[in-house]
Amino acid sequence: MLYTQKLCTCNITSWLSRRTRHIINVYCSTLTNDNSSVQQKEAIDIQETKELIEIKTELLKIKKKSKLMEYIGQSISHDKEILDIINYVQKTNPDISDIIQLFKEKNMLFRKVNASTLHLINKDIAVKYVSLIKNDLLKNMCYVVELNPGFGILTRELLKAGVPLIHLYESNLKLRKIQEMLCTKYPGKLNLISFKNSNLFGITRVFFDDKVTDEKYEDNFKAIDSKNWEDKTYMQVIGACDNTNLFTFIIHNLIFRNGFMFYGRPVFYIAILPSMWNKYNMCTSLNIYTYTKVMFKLMFNYELLGTLSRKAFIPWSTKKRNFKRTSALLSAKQNYNQLYVIKLEPKTDIYSQLSPKDWITFSYFVRHHMQKRRTRVIPSLEKWIPDCGIRLIAKDYTIYTQFGDLTPEQILELFKEFKSWPEYKESHFIDSMNDSVGAHNEFEFFNE
Repeated sequence: MLYTQKLCTCNITSWLSRRTRHIINVYCSTLTNDNSSVQQKEAIDIQETKELIEIKTELLKIKKKSKLMEYIGQSISHDKEILDIINYVQKTNPDISDIIQLFKEKNMLFRKVNASTLHLINKDIAVKYVSLIKNDLLKNMCYVVELNPGFGILTRELLKAGVPLIHLYESNLKLRKIQEMLCTKYPGKLNLISFKNSNLFGITRVFFDDKVTDEKYEDNFKAIDSKNWEDKTYMQVIGACDNTNLFTFIIHNLIFRNGFMFYGRPVFYIAILPSMWNKYNMCTSLNIYTYTKVMFKLMFNYELLGTLSRKAFIPWSTKKRNFKRTSALLSAKQNYNQLYVIKLEPKTDIYSQLSPKDWITFSYFVRHHMQKRRTRVIPSLEKWIPDCGIRLIAKDYTIYTQFGDLTPEQILELFKEFKSWPEYKESHFIDSMNDSVGAHNEFEFFNE
């Protein structure tokens, strides 16, 4: 009996031992398999990481190569343009071809760094320019100004036309040497103005960038005799500019009576981009009917005198591509080929409409309410003077009338009506206007 029990115990122990070994073997096998999977996964991850690094490295090489090719392409294109300009000058005005060659070596005048500075290089175009403006110019030549005379090509033609004295405002120090030679050649007929900010069409934002005060800017004209606003123009400005902010800058001068407008009424004979003329002269779309267009039409007389070839001025315009609209493409094509010569003159009667101070207030009135051309008149003015809508309805305005529906003259009459109300002086409009215009707020002015 005892033997049987021992045998049974041994068999059970043996079976348990075999079972344990099996379990251990299975466990070890499983553990080994798990470790193998982890190692395989790690190996795959390392391989994928290496591949990603290789791909990124290759992409960086391609990108660098692309940038290099782009730079080379631009350099070749730029060099070709310089050669084209030199060939153009040799054909149209060989007298200055040697000077152009000198500027080529220093890479000056050809790169379009300052969009507002254009220099005439074609003698025939200079003759045409003078022919477009001389009949009107010769009526009053009390202080004739030529901006950025450059190589003096237009200067000579103006002297030939009978202008007795020309005041030259040149911003390029290298070109001033040429004008000094001209002054020696034509004694008593040319006056070269030396001032670091004499590029008067190029300082649209100089008030902010260089902290030039009104007084420093007006020093450009300190030798000029001031005139009453209603008198003949005190200065005749001649030049070319393709800065799209030019009109905004001149409007700003007039509203605040600084810069060009400080000593009286100037008249401008300027060559500008066709798109600028179309933008300000054709207010048919709500998108371009902005407050500067309203101010422009109310404060200036303007006339298109003729066209000039854009290639006659350097730097040449760059061709732009990928236009979404056909109208934008046509406008860009016109800008590339032409400049418009216009006469621009502030109206003599603007201060019979509003006082100088009220023109500043009116400019804020227009700017504030024309931020969205679909702004409705009655709800907007009722924010300043509650319950004023009934007065406007009596003036034939409806609840649906929008500022974009009104002509510049109607907007001016609306302001006069608004200003005549007894609540006007105590309204929140005055506080809002003072906060905005108190320091001339030029930043806001240039951001329509």
